[in-house]
Amino acid sequence: MTYTPPWRRVCDCRCIIHHRLPRTTYNEPGCACTITCATQPLTLLAHQWDRAFFLDQDGDLWHAPAMANGTWDWDNATRVDTRADVDDASLVIEHLLRQAATVLDTSTD
Repeated sequence: MTYTPPWRRVCDCRCIIHHRLPRTTYNEPGCACTITCATQPLTLLAHQWDRAFFLDQDGDLWHAPAMANGTWDWDNATRVDTRADVDDASLVIEHLLRQAATVLDTSTD
């Protein structure tokens, strides 16, 4: 099976903005994509912070705030600047997500 990166896949979650289209912008107004959408990259759900953390196509760490009923506030999703932040937790999360992505990308069936 050939791996297709999320940003090359089409939306399969019936988002009114992206349905059957690629999604490379994560903070597009009106986006209703789910975390299980084919376009969503590797994601860590952090219920303690009411956020979802994920790596974009450039490997940068992003976060999206949680909303009611399992939806996500994509309008307010933003890149986490781990290089400028002094928050150690974001550095660890970014490192672990990159490490997990590397393991998954290099593993074979």
